[in-house]
Amino acid sequence: MTSTQKTALITGATSGFGVYIARYILEQGYRLLLWARTEQKGKDTLKQLQEFVPGADIQIIVGDLASLPSVRAACEKVGRLTEHLDLLVLNAGLWNFEPVNTVDGIEETLQVNLIAPVLIEENLHSLMLKAFEAKVIFTASGLHQGEFSFDDPEFRKGFSGFKAYRQSKLGVILVTRLLARQYKDARIGYYCVHPGMVQTKLGQKAGWLSRTIFHWLGSSPEKGAQTHRFVIGQPREQLLAGAYYAKCKATETTAQSNDMNTAQRVRDLILNYLNNSAGHAR
Repeated sequence: MTSTQKTALITGATSGFGVYIARYILEQGYRLLLWARTEQKGKDTLKQLQEFVPGADIQIIVGDLASLPSVRAACEKVGRLTEHLDLLVLNAGLWNFEPVNTVDGIEETLQVNLIAPVLIEENLHSLMLKAFEAKVIFTASGLHQGEFSFDDPEFRKGFSGFKAYRQSKLGVILVTRLLARQYKDARIGYYCVHPGMVQTKLGQKAGWLSRTIFHWLGSSPEKGAQTHRFVIGQPREQLLAGAYYAKCKATETTAQSNDMNTAQRVRDLILNYLNNSAGHAR
């Protein structure tokens, strides 16, 4: 690799529309660091991507978002593989329909969808500062309406898969806006993207009705990657910092998802989890 070659890292590319985001990244000439939960998933996806883009420069990073030590170790490996990071796409996510705890003792939806992506950005931030211009793209969702449950962020008093997922995506939007404001003078652009309803495995554990809705109303995975591709491909001066992009344009969201006081509280909550990753925030 030459020092001038752009390097990208993507999570959530081993299934669904993430594969098409990764394909586009490679087509733009990036070297790709492919984050996968297991080595085998990474190898399977690498093979698929190399069929799309023969000769593509891809390296696998193994990291389990449901384990904060695993995330930290994976980020350390990234630091050994590249001097700078030009693009970070945080696309991995899940939607549980029953409560599941991670090895860190945290409700899995909250950790995988919100805490782990923030940890990755935090650990790789210095590499992005070394890029000429870097972009960070979080995958959000149109299902972010409502408020953040600071009193019970893991819904221990009554778990709801929908509420857990909705809240995690609200947190993603708030964190994106906060980071964009915090680093407005750095050469890093922060954006979040709503891919729309896509035919993915996201709702595979849902009931038959939900699975049917995802299947019949969801767009193809390739179309689901369209807005991510748009944000990746646009010059930074043509993008709105901290914006929520849907259907390839900056889109209005709820008042709650624009509240910077709430955003700071979410950030503080995440830092509390990260500082006490063996248990729950108190």
